[in-house]
Amino acid sequence: MGARFDHLVVAVEDLDEAAARWRAAGLPAVRGGRHPVGTENVLVRGPQPAYVELIAAGSEKSNPWLDRVRSARGPISWAVAVEDVEEARAALEAAGFSPHSAVAGSRTTPDGDVVEWKVCDVGPGPYDGSLPFLIEWTTPMPPGPDDGPVVAHVGLSPTDPDRVADLLLALGFVPSRHWPRRMFHDPDGGPSLTLGPPGEPEDLGEGSWTMTLDGPEDPDEPAVSIAVMLPVDEARSVDLDGLRVTSAPDRRRFSAASLLPAVDAAFARLRGDLTDWPDPHPGGAPPTEEEYSRVTDGGRYRLLARRADAWVEAIVGRGLGAATEVEPADVEWTVEQHLPATRVTVVRGAAGTQPVVVGLFAEETFVQVGVGDPVEVLDRQPDCGCDACDTGSADLIDTLDSTFLLALSGGVYVVRGASGVVRRSLNGWSSTGVERGEQWLAEAAAGRRRDGVVAGDPWL
Repeated sequence: MGARFDHLVVAVEDLDEAAARWRAAGLPAVRGGRHPVGTENVLVRGPQPAYVELIAAGSEKSNPWLDRVRSARGPISWAVAVEDVEEARAALEAAGFSPHSAVAGSRTTPDGDVVEWKVCDVGPGPYDGSLPFLIEWTTPMPPGPDDGPVVAHVGLSPTDPDRVADLLLALGFVPSRHWPRRMFHDPDGGPSLTLGPPGEPEDLGEGSWTMTLDGPEDPDEPAVSIAVMLPVDEARSVDLDGLRVTSAPDRRRFSAASLLPAVDAAFARLRGDLTDWPDPHPGGAPPTEEEYSRVTDGGRYRLLARRADAWVEAIVGRGLGAATEVEPADVEWTVEQHLPATRVTVVRGAAGTQPVVVGLFAEETFVQVGVGDPVEVLDRQPDCGCDACDTGSADLIDTLDSTFLLALSGGVYVVRGASGVVRRSLNGWSSTGVERGEQWLAEAAAGRRRDGVVAGDPWL
């Protein structure tokens, strides 16, 4: 059915003042346009489909939509996007809901363009706070700014969370294994949803762990929250128009992220007939015992090799470095290799940068990326290749992309000492035999620790 979270509707009194508040918080907010019913909006969005809509009454007239927006402040409703609104309506009717008939909607942008959709109220009226409404886009909305917020998570406190859970399950949302009626994630990478209060987790095995998700202790704390990713250096949280907005840094803060469009283009050409595959353990489902000793299709991991080739092509195509294929036996890795090498490529950039080494192993079913000479391994994908450790092609490619971004970002990569080693990751670090890993990295970055340090300049 293709259902996903689409947007959160937030009623405000003055659109220009609201837009200024959001922009002051580092969240781009631009005029979206006017609706035929008399409302007008400002959109807070980025390159992904999900967004926040600030809406206000732009007319003195009276109708159900204007009256609802005029009388409210803060989050008032939210939309679920579906590929076929009639199919979705039928699914909801089969689940015991009484959705309204779908009607046409539109918005005229400040540039005079018209964006169109079909909308279906599921609750008793427009912008009902108890249940979301359905939207089928008939004129796809163009993406927002490349540096705009990407909605990662939405937290809601509906009056009847079980009823909302029934609706989401009927539309095909993927529930968490431990909170099947409170937490839902998008297998395609869209925003996850949490319905409060969370209640108690279910199906916890002996080897599982969980955390407590308490509701807000402060009665004045917003009941609706949203987490967005931005190209910023630090996370922050702010309350805006009755909504708790948490901003966290994402990979766009790295200059090398500008290569991703070229990587995607090269990957589309190089992958040939190699196909994607879904996460075989959706919702956190545990692998079976048999999966640990089973490899259903090891050849599909060659998709990762093609992604690595696409990165090399994008780096060279941008003029950042030159790639040379070398004899695998001539490459010295700092960790012992247990798989037969198939192909190794060394990409060398400007003076001061560390060479990036891409190794393909076991008939190109494993990809290993490292820096330096000898080569410090930053990551290897897949982890082991068994069915139990498989997380789906999207997650594996995302992890591989993060490794290349790290390799091209410069700075301290690895610090080795007599007691262990610390390795920096894209968003943190890991260590073996070292308790003060973050301190080691800081000392190396400041030049106070020099022995055992692998560091280099950024490629971009």
